[in-house]
Amino acid sequence: MARQGRRTEPLETRTGVLHDYAAIEALLSAGEMKGRQWVFDRAVAVPGRAPTDHDILDLHIAMFGDFLPWAGVTRLDDRGPGGKVPVPWNGVRVALRSLADDLAHWVLAVERAELANVASVVADAHHRFQWIHPFQDTNGRTGRVLDHYLVWVTFGLHGSTRETSPAIEYFPTEREENDYYEGLSEADLGRPERLHSFYVGRLVALFETT
Repeated sequence: MARQGRRTEPLETRTGVLHDYAAIEALLSAGEMKGRQWVFDRAVAVPGRAPTDHDILDLHIAMFGDFLPWAGVTRLDDRGPGGKVPVPWNGVRVALRSLADDLAHWVLAVERAELANVASVVADAHHRFQWIHPFQDTNGRTGRVLDHYLVWVTFGLHGSTRETSPAIEYFPTEREENDYYEGLSEADLGRPERLHSFYVGRLVALFETT
């Protein structure tokens, strides 16, 4: 199973609807960097904090509020990963609150010195976020920045600046890409081991030279 196929969707922005992939990609990539800066600032201001449901909405605004009129607003229709709809639109806010509550418990149970346990928390949070699919679009990018929230803010594994803070390289080869997407699919079926292994590998690679 290679990368999940998807076509480029038009993007509704404050200045009109974009159809050009390059223009859309530039805006979303810039938003991802804004999100990482917001996360780093949180790491300095409130170290050790697990994200709340309100933090997730605020993160989305920080990433995309400059150009998406629906930034920070949960979706208003039924859509989900791979065409499935595990959470109907009117259950998204409750599902996000449940994720935040569970995250607080998971983090308390983690022995911070154990990278594998940290990776398992990140993997489980990432899967649940994608399963909820809280936003109209941009869930993949937002989930990746949320990963860094957990690594940098919650577990305190950051540098002195955003640029020197460890950033996860998700797909160095096709093998990791396959492991990620297949891991998400298996986690949907209650088998999270492959996704856990993927995140262990990515975090070990992240810190093996530090």
